Amino acid sequence: MRAREFITEQSKLPPEIADPMRYTYVLPGISASDPYRNYRFGVAMARARSDMGQDSTEAEKFMPNWQTETAFGEHGVISGFDANVDTVIDRALAMTRTPGGKHLVSTAQSEEPKSIDTVSPVKPFRGYKR
Repeated sequence: MRAREFITEQSKLPPEIADPMRYTYVLPGISASDPYRNYRFGVAMARARSDMGQDSTEAEKFMPNWQTETAFGEHGVISGFDANVDTVIDRALAMTRTPGGKHLVSTAQSEEPKSIDTVSPVKPFRGYKR
């Protein structure tokens, strides 16, 4: 059997394939080559029942607000150890002719969040100065 005999592209599914498929939809706005959008759509489908009021009110207490896109979205993320990474990213963007530039989403300092306890529970002892 030749490949052209079984590999065909059709604009409409033949009845022998379509008939057994219940509630099957094509979503033109979702590209099969965009994994991030597919992931977000899957998360939205998992969340949709609760938003439509079909889940218990007990579950709604723990439900965070829905965001269309996560903080990083589908964009590349680079974290550096010091300010030198800034110029390196600029150069690499220029070399690869990558559009969009870069957007700093954090600060230059590495700080503990306010919810973190910064006082050690270890009491000082001889040989361990505080």
